[in-house]
Amino acid sequence: MGPLKRSRNLWWTIAQIVAIAAALVYAWRALSQQWTAVRAVAQHVHVQWSWMLLSVSMVLIVHASLVQSWRTLLVGWGSHLRFGAAVRIWTISNLGKYLPFKIGSIAAMGVLTQREGASGIAAIGAALLGALLNLGAGFGVVVLGGASVLRLLDSTQRITAILGSVFFMLGVLALPWLLPPIVARIAQWRGLPPLDRHLRARILWLVTFVNVFAWIGYGLAFMAFSRGLVPQIAGAPALFIAVYTVSYISGYLMIFAPGGLVVRETVMTGLLVAFGLALQPDAIFLALASRVWLTVIEVLPGLISLLFAPAIARAAVRRVS
Repeated sequence: MGPLKRSRNLWWTIAQIVAIAAALVYAWRALSQQWTAVRAVAQHVHVQWSWMLLSVSMVLIVHASLVQSWRTLLVGWGSHLRFGAAVRIWTISNLGKYLPFKIGSIAAMGVLTQREGASGIAAIGAALLGALLNLGAGFGVVVLGGASVLRLLDSTQRITAILGSVFFMLGVLALPWLLPPIVARIAQWRGLPPLDRHLRARILWLVTFVNVFAWIGYGLAFMAFSRGLVPQIAGAPALFIAVYTVSYISGYLMIFAPGGLVVRETVMTGLLVAFGLALQPDAIFLALASRVWLTVIEVLPGLISLLFAPAIARAAVRRVS
């Protein structure tokens, strides 16, 4: 690694630390103002385990559907992967979301898929395409939630959400024609052999539908989690879906924040209050609790998969990280 690259990496690291520190300071100041009320909420919590179990089960079902949608893209590009191997790769790669820039997730997916004998470029392309379709589907789900969601947004947010959804739908329709040259360019850039086939339109539309289902499932799981932890929180399912979707996407798009730390909780708290679903102390407590809930569900399967993965696969993940 040359001096210029080392210097650039050092400045990127400093920028990440500063951004994360600023977010943590902001969160601490906001929390300290409500700490007494939030602590009172926590002291009176009576967990309803049936709702909690339902929420976890729904998230795992959504994860399984996303793994299958990734496999569907791989098959469309001529690469076959066993479902068990796909689960292991997907859960391990998911740990990359908790690194700054989220790049490790996609890189690890490509490396681990190649070690299973499938196409690395197909794995990377499927991961990138899946992420883009997932983000676009999130915009679409919020808008399709209806007037009950849109009327609570200000004019700028409303226009952004509608335009984002329109561009997403147009983009999905155009993907069969836009995707081949993009994938060919990525293969050339990575020095990988080009793919010998293109994705069919029905595969792209099927994966889009799965991603729409995933956001709805996540939102309903969040509603079940909320009911299991703070029973006085209630509202229309569309609002819970919107709160979860917008907060998760906001955290994901903030590339400096590992796992969307602080950003997701801040947006979630604001939306819970703005939508009239919770008072400020309840909203803060729920946002903090949901961070623990979601982190365990996302990280634990990846750690278990990594523990039982072959030593050569663990070494590859360390190099990517």
